[in-house]
Amino acid sequence: MTETETIHPDFSHDPDGIQAAVKYRFPKDAEQILPLFDWELVSLFLSFLKEKNQAGGFFSKRDTNEILDRHVLESIFHIYKIQSILGSFNKMKVGDAGTGPGIPGFFFRCLIEKERPKLVLLDSQRRKLSHTETFVKENKISGVDFLFARAEDWKTDWNLGVSRGFVPYPWSAEVLSRCIIKEGYYVPFIGKDEFDAEIEKKILTDSGFEVTKTVFLPELEFLGMRHIKFLKKVGSTRQGIPRAWKLLEKESKEFYGKDRIHK
Repeated sequence: MTETETIHPDFSHDPDGIQAAVKYRFPKDAEQILPLFDWELVSLFLSFLKEKNQAGGFFSKRDTNEILDRHVLESIFHIYKIQSILGSFNKMKVGDAGTGPGIPGFFFRCLIEKERPKLVLLDSQRRKLSHTETFVKENKISGVDFLFARAEDWKTDWNLGVSRGFVPYPWSAEVLSRCIIKEGYYVPFIGKDEFDAEIEKKILTDSGFEVTKTVFLPELEFLGMRHIKFLKKVGSTRQGIPRAWKLLEKESKEFYGKDRIHK
């Protein structure tokens, strides 16, 4: 299957339909995935994403027709794989940086109670995330905090940080270097493995991280190449890190191309 694949069964967006989609997309892992999540809440959040998509500007025209695959199932599978390696999130504080409408972060809240962490959704812009904040309040959903700030200006105490549509890796590790506690992890969601080894090593070293594990995700090939890196916070962040946003933006654009930082 490839990123251009479009022929597949249509699944309803109720709890049963989403679980059927999990079984279809991840037949080898479905038995482990299905008991981990509150599918009623997943379905409620998916309905919210569809209903507020236009008002919040959540997704591109292409993604609007593939929210279940490209956002819900992708996020759920990533979280399942992280949990399989790090164990239960129950005693953790998890932060999602550049979360937009809460993707992938809100799906940590969709875990069953004994696996669920304290959750922080962070974004510098209110346009998308403010709708999710209202959704959480209206549905009396506990355990989710909202932070409207630039990640590079913030210092906090996350045990685990994740990001998806954020600053490109490895610059994202520098941006979040003061958000992750010692012995905590940053796990960026990444597409192709296309990094300059010297740039990556320098940025991670200056930011106090080391790569402990790289996991490729062939199960998500229907969306294109996907993998995750487990970066452990093993040292202190060097003085002056993270650097000014304009410098980080300039460096990452020079490496990836003009618009890559916004994807």
